[in-house]
Amino acid sequence: MDLLDDVKFVKGVGPNRVKLLNKLGIYTLKDLLMYFPRSHEDRSKPKKISELLDGEIGLIEAICVSKMVEVRIRKGLTLYKLIVRDDTATCQITWYNQSYLKTRFKLRKFIYVLWKS
Repeated sequence: MDLLDDVKFVKGVGPNRVKLLNKLGIYTLKDLLMYFPRSHEDRSKPKKISELLDGEIGLIEAICVSKMVEVRIRKGLTLYKLIVRDDTATCQITWYNQSYLKTRFKLRKFIYVLWKS
């Protein structure tokens, strides 16, 4: 296939899908490859913990400074808490009902976490 080939030649794209793609301005394979969503999360550059603002979503790189703590709130609700830090700040991360995470994190190991404060 060539980048200038019509999108209808892409395997799995039928006549109905071609109409939908054309409404989005996608006519060629190149158009399809260069079509990006209206918004996306940039996970290529981790931020420092102290740089994150309230409500902002960002990737942080931090080191685990505690073991995972399991807190049973009530039947059907368990919290899993982990303390991490980078060179600017320390924070606690909380997961709800994610028991498979208990053994995922090791002390003094770096982790990447998608953070929403």
